[in-house]
Amino acid sequence: MRTKTFLFTAAVLAAGVGASMAQSVFSVNAVGYVNVSLKAGYNLISNPLNGTNNNINTIIPSAPGDSLAFRWDAVAQGFSQADTYFDVQDPALNGWYDGVPSKSSTVINPGEGFFIYSPTATTVTFVGDVPQGPLTNAVPALFSFKASIVPQSAPLPSIGFPGVGDMLYQAWDATGQSYAQALTYFEVPSDPSLNGFYDGGGAKVDPTPAVAEGFLIYNPGPSLNWGRTFSVN
Repeated sequence: MRTKTFLFTAAVLAAGVGASMAQSVFSVNAVGYVNVSLKAGYNLISNPLNGTNNNINTIIPSAPGDSLAFRWDAVAQGFSQADTYFDVQDPALNGWYDGVPSKSSTVINPGEGFFIYSPTATTVTFVGDVPQGPLTNAVPALFSFKASIVPQSAPLPSIGFPGVGDMLYQAWDATGQSYAQALTYFEVPSDPSLNGFYDGGGAKVDPTPAVAEGFLIYNPGPSLNWGRTFSVN
C-alpha cells in the first residue's frame, strides 16, 4: 500500500514540526487530505484525519462499485457486517450501505484499522483535520486492529506504543493478500533496552506502519492505553 500525503499549509513549516511528522506530510495548518492507494483485493487501512463526523460516507465518499468495508468488533472478537459501496446511475444514491440496505451509519475514527475490499486497484482520498492535543488510543485485550491516530509514519516505540510481553503484531501484505510474519513482544527485566518486538529469527524489529496503514494486534491483556500528545503548531 503506497500512501501519498499532502497537508495544506497556512504558514512556513517550523523545523521542529518537520522533524516530528512523516517525510510525506507537510503542514502547519491542521486541515488537509491523504491519498491512499488500494490494491485490488483486501487492504488494511485506517482513517488518518478527522472528518466532519467520521461516518464512512464522509471519510470515503467515493469508491469502486461493490467495494466492501469491514470493521472488527473487539468485544465479540469478530468482524461486523460489511458495508457495501453502491455505484448506480443516480449519483445521489451512490455511497456505502449496510445490509438492510440503508445508508451506512458506520463511524471509523482515527486510530482504528479496518479492511477495505476493492474489486480494482484505486485511490481513496481522506479529507479532514489532523488530530492534535492529548490523544488516547485504547488497545483492548485479545485481538484488535489499530493504527496511529496521527497521520505519521514512525517506529511504534518512538510514538509511545504500549508493548507488553507476548503481544503479537501483524501487518497485512496487500500484494500477497495475506498477513506478514507475526512479531512477538519480549520484555527483558534484566535489560529493558532489549524490550521490543522480535521476528521468528530472533531479530529485533521496530514496526513502522505507513500513514493510514492499519495493523493487527494481539494483546494478552488487560486493556492498554496508547497515549501521546501531538501538535502541528
